[in-house]
Amino acid sequence: MEDYHFLKQYNLILIRYAEIWLKSQKVKIRMLKYLMNNIKNILKRKGIPFHKYQLSKDSSRVFFFFNNKDIPSAVSVIKNAFGVHSISPAIRTSNNLKNITERTIEIAKEVLEKNDIFALRVKRSGNHSYTSIEVAQIVGKAIIDNFPNYNLKVNLTQPKKQIYIEIRGEFTYIFSQVIKTKWGGLPIEPQKKMLVMDIGRLSDLIAGFLLLRRGSEIYPILIDIKEHKADNEVWLSNWKEVGEYVPYHRFQLVKIDIYNILKKINSDLRDNQYFCGVCRLIRFEILSKILKNPKYHFHEKIRATIDGTSLNRSSFCPDSIDLDTLAINSLIHDFPIFTPVIGFGKGRIEDLAPKISKNLRNINYCPFKPENQEFDSEKLKIIYNDLKIDKLLEESIKNGLEIKIF
Repeated sequence: MEDYHFLKQYNLILIRYAEIWLKSQKVKIRMLKYLMNNIKNILKRKGIPFHKYQLSKDSSRVFFFFNNKDIPSAVSVIKNAFGVHSISPAIRTSNNLKNITERTIEIAKEVLEKNDIFALRVKRSGNHSYTSIEVAQIVGKAIIDNFPNYNLKVNLTQPKKQIYIEIRGEFTYIFSQVIKTKWGGLPIEPQKKMLVMDIGRLSDLIAGFLLLRRGSEIYPILIDIKEHKADNEVWLSNWKEVGEYVPYHRFQLVKIDIYNILKKINSDLRDNQYFCGVCRLIRFEILSKILKNPKYHFHEKIRATIDGTSLNRSSFCPDSIDLDTLAINSLIHDFPIFTPVIGFGKGRIEDLAPKISKNLRNINYCPFKPENQEFDSEKLKIIYNDLKIDKLLEESIKNGLEIKIF
């Protein structure tokens, strides 16, 4: 765990959000309900008990209440929840100035050391008989008076340590740290369901992750084009790392093996320079067929597909083929195709991967690695229609594996 200070007095986690605040009141309340429900679900899945959770009266803060011993584990989970901007382990007391002073002194005793330079950061929401400045002055003086041998000094500009006091209506929350989250984003909502087409590129996984961060519920479809399956464990392990960010109760992958189909096409195709275009159309036709297959429980609720195409020359397929084939995918796929990493350079993708998880690893996903690829939409349509592989695709989908992550 990072260098966080979990004081023995803490019994709740104060949760802040940012982007949600910009929404209309109706949308904001809807998203906050999903945010609280998502946090509740992932805490339960991780086996971290909590007493209750609630929204502040002004809807600006979310509070989850814990036993003190469970605070560290809860922090590690909540800081990965999309929609959360920052969190603070805290204690709660009344809005009575005497109680605020006494509880802040308790925290100061744990936080401050001799010769410390500190500041109190006071925020207030609601009607009270005092101002924020008055609270800071009274409580600050009480701290200095209670520790006469500490030689404490106040510096509001460059303090070494800070203690925060948030007075919200009838309650006050006191804490010493603001823990920023890495991702922010929006809470995941179940009505935003999307497929993620993953052939093994990290850019596919990252594309799915970025839409997850924007509040989408994702259903990864792993289309296996590899000859050797040794990398499948790495592939699944990569998605298990993404699963750490998923709040829903069930997260599973669908794996469809098309290596033998592609091998046959690769040996039979006279115009082999169209192989990449054919492969891409096959993959999107598989997605369309999956969505019409009642075997897969999500087939009636998907709203879009996510694709990890990135125009950075890091794929085995030429960028121009990927881009041109996107234009005709609408012939066989009924849903919009989102390409969130299409403008990312190779360095950007390499930077993002370890931020998601340091355990993500590349795999050798394409055994064909065709060269000198070409694209002509009319010719590709003719070539593809002449393949007559519909039954082969149906058989691959029939034999598809549903792999439960949790």
